Amino acid sequence: MRKLIGASVVALLVGALAIPASASTQTIDATLSSTLAMTATPSSSVSWTLASSGANTTSGGSMTINANQPYIVSVTADKSKMTEYASGAYVASSPKTLTTALTVQSVRSAGTAVVAGVGSNAVVGTSTLAATGTGLGTDTYDETLSQPTVITDPALTPGETYHIVLTYTASSTL
Repeated sequence: MRKLIGASVVALLVGALAIPASASTQTIDATLSSTLAMTATPSSSVSWTLASSGANTTSGGSMTINANQPYIVSVTADKSKMTEYASGAYVASSPKTLTTALTVQSVRSAGTAVVAGVGSNAVVGTSTLAATGTGLGTDTYDETLSQPTVITDPALTPGETYHIVLTYTASSTL
């Protein structure tokens, strides 16, 4: 009987040592939010005096894109060409327009993107692509506005201007 009890105690001790430890697993899934932000300077208006004929250029300011995803920047206009504007509105009856469309040239001038973005020429009414990038940091683009004129473009009466509204839009290409 002592042998049986002794053997039982040994069996219990061996069994206790053979019991596996408690284990658990953990699965982790994470997402990384996409970021796409654009800052444009100047944000409101540009005024310049056009020559009666020839190339006219002026700074359109700059835009900075911060992104962790591929992007494109497009520029669109409310009119196909600069149009006669007076008293805070486009002239309604037979407005004068310039012969040639405005061009917006975007040139990358700075940034931290591992693969730099690429600027482009957007011609109002024809093409809208201003810039494209991989979105691996920051890209800064200088904007140059170009408005060619010809001698047959009509001069306007005092108080009137040629006017156009540009809208820059950054969007993801994911």
